[in-house]
Amino acid sequence: MELDSQPHLVEIVAGLKEITARITSAADLPEAVDDMLRVITNLLPGHIQCGVTLIGHGEPATFAAASGLLPKVLDEAAHADGQGPCMEAIRTREIVFCQDVAGEDRWPVWSELARRHGVHSVLSYPFDVDGPMLGALNLYADRPAAITDDVPIIAMLVADHASPLLRVRLRQSSQDELLAQVRTAQLGDASVERAIGIVMAQRGCPPDQALRHLHDAATHLGVGLAVVAERLVRTVSDRGTTSGV
Repeated sequence: MELDSQPHLVEIVAGLKEITARITSAADLPEAVDDMLRVITNLLPGHIQCGVTLIGHGEPATFAAASGLLPKVLDEAAHADGQGPCMEAIRTREIVFCQDVAGEDRWPVWSELARRHGVHSVLSYPFDVDGPMLGALNLYADRPAAITDDVPIIAMLVADHASPLLRVRLRQSSQDELLAQVRTAQLGDASVERAIGIVMAQRGCPPDQALRHLHDAATHLGVGLAVVAERLVRTVSDRGTTSGV
């Protein structure tokens, strides 16, 4: 990278501030990631593209910033049998760096696919989001030995800076989803309120924590909140009938 093409410190700091503003104001997690990647793209040299892969509950969700970065290269789980620099970084929680894909034998399927689409060097930097959700920031260059100078440091700074912000955004999205489910359920069925009362009595917890227990059960079972509430109310009622109450 030529000296005058490297991001100056003031540009990096301004980029981190912009990432903070964009993530905190985003409507949801996908928008937050997409906005973050737009900022990162502006910080990097033109020959480097970037993407983020987030994996939650075993299912990969892939977000790409640059229009020229094909999903076939970024989505390793779908197109490379789950073997590639990004998935390795997420699994090992270590930085994965390859300056020449042509000589790489760790991920033969992905390496061949990457070369066909013009990717010749790659860096994957892992980061945590929240609980079961893990991620990696991925940089792809169109020539060998092109991820040099301050570029790896920028990747580290951005990923470590964005990680706690994305965690807050994810929790807020989860809470918004939970509230939406509650409103929908309450409009059609009063069993949610009864179920909350049952959980409060059983666990000795406040209403919001009782609601969280119901939501976690619904997520674990893969059903709606109203369904879990109805099952709980019916089970308690059946026990009361059997015991003669």
